[in-house]
Amino acid sequence: MALSHVMNLVSNAGLVGAAGGSGGGGGGGDLDSQAVTTGSHSVFFAGGSGLPANTSNYEGFFNYSSTRYGSISDGTSNIYSGAALEEMYYTWNNVYSISLFTLEIAGTSRANSGWTTLTVNGTSYLRTNAAYNANSGGNTRWTWSAPGGSDTTGANNPFPATGQVATCVFT
Repeated sequence: MALSHVMNLVSNAGLVGAAGGSGGGGGGGDLDSQAVTTGSHSVFFAGGSGLPANTSNYEGFFNYSSTRYGSISDGTSNIYSGAALEEMYYTWNNVYSISLFTLEIAGTSRANSGWTTLTVNGTSYLRTNAAYNANSGGNTRWTWSAPGGSDTTGANNPFPATGQVATCVFT
């Protein structure tokens, strides 16, 4: 699927302009470009033992209890030698201050370098601001906390509505 876009990206050096290219191929200053069709899943906890009822929400491209939600095109990383992009999603809880954006790439010990920013529908995530895990269940994972540390409504979710496509660009 061809994607065209022009967006402003924030990097450590300041404001950077980048023009996009086709899905998977990158373009302009892009190292990689992916199209994520948003999947959605919510998990309700009824509460008890002094804990309140709450709901955890997930949106993007991810696995939950062996079920795949959403999709990605082309799904292979130009940065990490064609490794599969396993997950890219945002999660939040309606009661607890738990809100995270996660990127997971197949294989352990992928370098924590080679790119500066992942921009999802105009929301920029600096690699250097992520918690990096070189072996998360056999994959490499980057996790960002939501701005301000709390998002109980999903207001910081960069993904569009379920079934809609998000442009995800690595620079």
